[in-house]
Amino acid sequence: LRFHMHACREEKEGRAVAGAGFGSCEHPVVHLLGPHLDLWLSSEGSTFILQVLVYSVPFLSCASLVVFSALTTLRHGNWTMNRIVKYQVTSLFTGALAGLVGVGGGLVFSPFFLLTGMHPAVAIGTSSTVVLFTSSSTTMQYIFTDRIIMPLAVIYGVTTLLASYAGTRLVHVLQDKFAARRSYLTFIVALGVATSAALSCIKLVRMMQEPAAPGPVIGQ
Repeated sequence: LRFHMHACREEKEGRAVAGAGFGSCEHPVVHLLGPHLDLWLSSEGSTFILQVLVYSVPFLSCASLVVFSALTTLRHGNWTMNRIVKYQVTSLFTGALAGLVGVGGGLVFSPFFLLTGMHPAVAIGTSSTVVLFTSSSTTMQYIFTDRIIMPLAVIYGVTTLLASYAGTRLVHVLQDKFAARRSYLTFIVALGVATSAALSCIKLVRMMQEPAAPGPVIGQ
C-alpha cells in the first residue's frame, strides 16, 4: 500500500516511480483504500499520515504480538528471558534477511535450532513451519508491488512443492530406520546450508565481475 500510494502521489505530480510507471492510481491495491483516495492524496499532509499508518500499524501489531508471546512463554513455558530474547533476535534477523535478499529462512533456523540442542527432526519441522510465515510475508509484499514473474513463480513453486514432499519423506525414512543416529539429519542440514552458501558466493563473484552500468552524464 505504501509503495502504490507513493507512486500514485508522484504520478499526480507528473513523475513516475521506478518499478511502477504511470497508471499507479488505477492499481487494484490502491482501491483497497476506498473511493476517496484522490481526495486523501491531494495534500502532502494526508499522504504523509496514510504512509505513516501503513508503516506503523503492521509494526505495532507485530511488536505487540512479540511482547505478548514473550510474556506468555516466560510465565507458562519455563523459559528464561535470555533464551526468549535469543530466539526473537534470530527471528528478526532471519525475517529481515529473507525480505532483503530472498534467502530462505530455513537456512538460518535449522542450524540455529540444532545449535540450541533441538532434535534434528523437530528442528527441520519447526524450521519449515516458521519459514511459512517469513516467505508468505515477503511474497505478499512483492506481489503487491508487481515484482514477481508469475509464470516462473508457478513453475518453481510446483517443483519445490514436489521436492519438499520428497525431502520430508526422506526425513521420516531416516528417522524410522536410524532413530539413534541424529548425525544423518544434521549432515543433511549442514549440506543444504553449505550448498546455499557456495551458490551465494558464486553469484557474488559473478556480480562483482560484471562491468558497472554507466552513470548519467552531467549536462545531458
